[in-house]
Amino acid sequence: MAEHTPQNPGTVDDQPPTAADGLTVHAPAHSPNDEAIAVAVSGLAAGEPVTVTAELVAHDGVTWRSEATFTADGDGTVSLADHAPESGSYGGVEPMGWYWSMAADDEETRFPAVSDEPTIDVELRATAGDRSASRTITRQVYDESVTARPVDHDDVVGTLYEPPGEGPHPAVVELHGSAGRLSDSTAKALANEGYATLAIDYFGEGGPIPDDHRNVPLSYFDTAVDWLRDQLGVHEGPVGLVGASRGAELALLLGARRDWVGAVVSYAGSAVMWDTPSGEPAWTDDGEPVPHVVADPVPGASVEQGLTDEQLERATVHVEETDGPVLLLSGGDDEVWQARYLSALAMDRLEAAEFPHRFEHHTYDGAGHYIGRPYVPMAGVGPADRAKATAHAAADSWPRVKAFLADGLGTTETGET
Repeated sequence: MAEHTPQNPGTVDDQPPTAADGLTVHAPAHSPNDEAIAVAVSGLAAGEPVTVTAELVAHDGVTWRSEATFTADGDGTVSLADHAPESGSYGGVEPMGWYWSMAADDEETRFPAVSDEPTIDVELRATAGDRSASRTITRQVYDESVTARPVDHDDVVGTLYEPPGEGPHPAVVELHGSAGRLSDSTAKALANEGYATLAIDYFGEGGPIPDDHRNVPLSYFDTAVDWLRDQLGVHEGPVGLVGASRGAELALLLGARRDWVGAVVSYAGSAVMWDTPSGEPAWTDDGEPVPHVVADPVPGASVEQGLTDEQLERATVHVEETDGPVLLLSGGDDEVWQARYLSALAMDRLEAAEFPHRFEHHTYDGAGHYIGRPYVPMAGVGPADRAKATAHAAADSWPRVKAFLADGLGTTETGET
């Protein structure tokens, strides 16, 4: 079981901040959004309280905000990488707590729209008594040169995100979960790492795909991958799969059944195949339903449903037949299904088969279902403890995702072949 300790982000880059009577907020002016940064406040009296707020306006116009109050040390400084707040939106020493603990001012908004544009600005403000100083920093979500274009194939729905440069770039398919495509943020992040990434839709209103999640043919993904590898600037070699939730279930299934798969990353996935809310199969192959478990009441809510070993074996994907590395990621406080157990079933099969490729299961105590890109506001995932653990899981797992894709697709971790 993996546990993640917050990483010390290093030294503060002293770009000229806005100061008031010596009170100064220190932070890098510009930084990649998937990296931790050092934030500090100086110009305080020893023992003086200071409140640090962070605020951003997401690309959909919703404001996200965090707040924490600290006590200055003997030198009159506060380092957010070293000091725990006395009170606020997070507790403990959390170098990036100011970011992941942000909550929306709109109570209905759970997840931040921070990837619609290449950058997002965050205002950091320190207030001590009647003094206030601020610092606006820019987080680079993805390179401005990443391009997006819709799939120009009558039988496939999705968007291709391509890195800058001529390529050929290794290919990745990003698979959404049962809620449908809510965001292309992961696909953009992968393109930023050098992968030609197809954010594919496999159900939704209109077009050649089912209206909802039922009877999705695996041949649809064969067609999509044929199109993807036929694009100028895309490498013709093995394709990586990155899936979340039911999309991770699908990634494990495709990995076991398709020889074009070169690596599988499963975020909160399941080695057991489940039905859909309609009661119909989720997946079909060669016109036949993929063997699955009938959920009661929802997929994976409890796997102790009186299932026989034979039923479970029949519905469990033969993940050991995957021709490439397999990375499994899960949270111990998954509020959707028992991803830790459902991923452990895959590990059991891989270990029993003496799987020849790299395989790992990293499971994070206290983390929820929505592990993903690091350093984004997490308040929407649930209680503070779950948000904190999920933020740690995202920070720890993202470098692993990049390493597994590089391993399986024969690239460096920047996507170069």
